[in-house]
Amino acid sequence: MRAGYGDKLRTFFSQYQPLELIDLGPDVFDTATVDTCILILKKQKSNFDKFKAVTLKKEEKNDLFNVFEEKDTYIKITSSAWFVGSDLEYRLKEKIEKIGKPLKDWGVKIYYGIKTGLNEAFIITTEKRNEILANCKNEEERKRTEAIIKPILRGRDIKRYYYEWAGLWVIGTFPALNLNIDDYPAIKKYFLDNFDIRQLEQSGKKYPHLGFEARKKTGNKWFETQDQIAYYEEFEKEKVVWTPVNSIYSFVILPSGIYFVNSVFMITGKSPKYFCAIFNSKLIRYYFTFLFSSEEEYTYASKENVEKIPIPIITQSNNYLLKQIESLVDKILKAKAQNPKAETSEYEKQIDQLVYNLYDLSSEEIEVIEKNDKL
Repeated sequence: MRAGYGDKLRTFFSQYQPLELIDLGPDVFDTATVDTCILILKKQKSNFDKFKAVTLKKEEKNDLFNVFEEKDTYIKITSSAWFVGSDLEYRLKEKIEKIGKPLKDWGVKIYYGIKTGLNEAFIITTEKRNEILANCKNEEERKRTEAIIKPILRGRDIKRYYYEWAGLWVIGTFPALNLNIDDYPAIKKYFLDNFDIRQLEQSGKKYPHLGFEARKKTGNKWFETQDQIAYYEEFEKEKVVWTPVNSIYSFVILPSGIYFVNSVFMITGKSPKYFCAIFNSKLIRYYFTFLFSSEEEYTYASKENVEKIPIPIITQSNNYLLKQIESLVDKILKAKAQNPKAETSEYEKQIDQLVYNLYDLSSEEIEVIEKNDKL
């Protein structure tokens, strides 16, 4: 119903006359976790653009007939994501898309984090970092070495408006930097003292008798990360980041110099505080349900899907709303920096109201969003 790989199947169905659809969601079969639906169609050319559909809640699954008869919802025939909703919900979706401009058209850059190919070698603790630096022969080598060991976050460290650093560092020997490992003897010693060089090599070879495999085959050197990371300079900027497998849609602003693993994505460019507020808002959390799977545990907020999110253009007439939003984001970030568990819900509620104003929502439309918000 929503997955990108289903586009062709939805296109095929749209050639005929869909009659009814029941979205059963997950947990229908004991041995499968996929979402499931029942679609009834007639093999004749379609002559209308929508048909009756319902999304069942868990407690409704033993009463399919009555639930289907009582609910006044439908699906529009399209090859893009199928969303079960009322007329009001469809009008709300269309309004959000009409007022906003998709993120991909804002001139921002979106990248994923560091892919090392062997995290146990390249991601190290503070203790190990200090040990490497202590092995440097002189101050010049120490400064050079220190400059390429960067603080790094994992997906689990990304929270809503804040992050939790676990004291981890990445050895940033990115191929794009064209480093000579002999200029970093303390790092070279660390690699060779702790790992078999065949495991570090990027040859794709397997060594079952040794209990390990080499990293996948690339043209990179044994001491380099697996990916080129040609965009490494973007990590040295303020950025909005999120982790794509997350049902809570947590976005946070990271300061310059903080790196992260490849399970995290970043947006760099204009208005990071504005973007962070929009993506963390109730309205966009609701809009995400139009794009993503309805599985209960995880929602895949991929780069491709986040790029579709429509964000209102800032004009002279609504610039005052931007200023208020950014001021509230500043207050949240300051409070969370002092105490990650700080209570900021009042600031977030104010942001939600300002975002509703940006999208020109009516009280009826706001009620739909507030009623569906799970946080």
